[in-house]
Amino acid sequence: MNVCSIGASLILPLSAEGRALIIALGVLVLAAEALNTGIEAAVDRSGLEHDALGKFAKDAASAGVALTAIAAGAAWMVLICALL
Repeated sequence: MNVCSIGASLILPLSAEGRALIIALGVLVLAAEALNTGIEAAVDRSGLEHDALGKFAKDAASAGVALTAIAAGAAWMVLICALL
C-alpha cells in the first residue's frame, strides 16, 4: 500500500510539502506496524494464560496503527480535495 501511496504522490501534481507529508506518514504507518508486531510477539511469548494487561497492550498497539493509518488517510483527503 505504501508503494502505491508514494507512487501516487509522485505522479499527482502535489506540492513538495504534500509529497513529504505522504511519504512521512507512510513511513510512520510502517513504524507503528513494526511496534505493534513487537508488542504482540512479546505478549504472546509471555505465556499461554489469558492476561488482561496483555490484551490491553495488544489492543492499544493496534489502536496506534489504526490512528496512524487514519491520519495518513486524512492527509490524502485534504491533498486530493485541494486539487479539485
